[in-house]
Amino acid sequence: MATVGVCGSINMDVFGYLARPPLPGETVFGKRLAYAAGGKGANQAVSARRMGTEVRFFGACGRDAFGDAVTGSMAADGIDLSGVRLVDQPTGVALILVSDDGENQIVVLSGANDHVSAPRPDPAVDVWLTQAEVPVDAVAGTLEAARATGAGALLVPAPAGRLPADLISRFDVVIVNELELEALGERRPATVVLTLGARGARILPDGPTLPALPAQVVDTTGAGDALAGALAAGLAAGERIERALELGIAAASICVERYGCQPAMALRAEVDERLAARPAG
Repeated sequence: MATVGVCGSINMDVFGYLARPPLPGETVFGKRLAYAAGGKGANQAVSARRMGTEVRFFGACGRDAFGDAVTGSMAADGIDLSGVRLVDQPTGVALILVSDDGENQIVVLSGANDHVSAPRPDPAVDVWLTQAEVPVDAVAGTLEAARATGAGALLVPAPAGRLPADLISRFDVVIVNELELEALGERRPATVVLTLGARGARILPDGPTLPALPAQVVDTTGAGDALAGALAAGLAAGERIERALELGIAAASICVERYGCQPAMALRAEVDERLAARPAG
């Protein structure tokens, strides 16, 4: 079976749902509080796993209740967590405000994620995926692990500005939004997937633009992670990048119709059904 290796962050997401975000200095009352397993790395791992690939995850969490909860949730999805370190730091937390239009504001408290180390090379892994929520050395080490065995190397350099341009440019595929693309400057990898929100996604430098799929948006928080995980799963299974990106776009369209991050990640059967129902042309 195709295998995706993910080196990334684990967080407990603390969601506050409200009509609109507060202005500076303003207090507003929210509608609902929710806790859910999150972190960009863990979200992407769950997305890839629910697409039907094996997933091996490398990260770090604290010896605390949040750590137990988030790793328990990932284990329930069948993700190999033998690469997760327990450290004497609190598990990472993301504070997320989601307004009625589905947009969000996020504050990340990294905690144990600052102590993530690079994975070992693994010949069973077909594609490695990492992000900028872990230390630069861990990102560089993930690339080295991929190169050691000839695996593919994917990167989501978000949040922008945390990774050096020369490191980003050495990955096979980088997934960015428009602001993150601008931050890359002229040093870009061979293939860039540019996500365009409701307009879909484009493969750069000269690939096609694939349209978004219709969705009833309630929460956009995990959409980018859904796309990245599904894209990695498709590439690990030997799909061409255009087909793998179609899977990612479909996974993202399902994700935004649900609340939270990991709870919102789609199963492969749901993605196939969404693609089969897309408008002709």
